[in-house]
Amino acid sequence: MEKNEYKKLVKSTAEAKTALNMLMENPKENLENGISELLEKLKNPKLDLLLDRYPDLLQEYDLEELLSGDPEIVDAEIQDVRTAGLFSCLQLLIHFYYHLKDESNPADKRTDSIRYILKSITCSRFVNELLFIVITVVGTDYYQKFQQRIENLEVDLDSAIALENDPELKQHIHLMIWFALIRLFLESIYMYFNSTDQNFQNTTR
Repeated sequence: MEKNEYKKLVKSTAEAKTALNMLMENPKENLENGISELLEKLKNPKLDLLLDRYPDLLQEYDLEELLSGDPEIVDAEIQDVRTAGLFSCLQLLIHFYYHLKDESNPADKRTDSIRYILKSITCSRFVNELLFIVITVVGTDYYQKFQQRIENLEVDLDSAIALENDPELKQHIHLMIWFALIRLFLESIYMYFNSTDQNFQNTTR
């Protein structure tokens, strides 16, 4: 999926900061709950087991390896290993950033952990693979209907309420809204930390 054209929503550090500030005003559970909903709708108990095992797997393999699905994990499908990796990374990024939102210490271990995750997978691949999982749950027909509905949607409260009450979209609408927020979060955190790294490198030259 990474070969597909990827159009960024967040195109500058200023936009990233604005988006992150907006997201951080809400409880982090708003972003975390979508992961739980996805897990529930995937109905794959092996994923739960892999998520429990992930800290141990990271002692044996690099995160980049696990996200690629290359390691042969006993009793685990390649896609399940990758999916568990994506969910683990997402949970950690949300958790770490909420704790760092009012701090700017480059030596903080949580900052190092965020950068380690960001360097292990590109933003476009992260978003596209999450989208693939979401489409697996909602189905292609539903996703296409959702895309058609939002294509010419006005950005206002009335339009948002109408979308949420659309009988054809009601079944998975909260999951789709969550994915839109997660995409915004991921693009913003990649943009923000890449910019921070570049600024740090420029001041040390």
